[in-house]
Amino acid sequence: MFQGRTPDKGTKQWVKNEKTINENPVLKKARDHTEGFNTSKKNYGSSHGGKGSTQRPTNHQAYADNWDRIFGKKD
Repeated sequence: MFQGRTPDKGTKQWVKNEKTINENPVLKKARDHTEGFNTSKKNYGSSHGGKGSTQRPTNHQAYADNWDRIFGKKD
């Protein structure tokens, strides 16, 4: 835990520190935790929370076998 004097908000040193903290996910999470932010919903590092462009794993055979049950029989 930091035990020194932190620079006043808005000063050049504060801005420099914030830039360094925001570039490092570990520092960002630690800073947010000490300031009381809910860190469980924030984006830290590689976990961006989105689906991305890769296809989700599926069981193609089960999907094909149950096509009629899912969509109903077509006449």
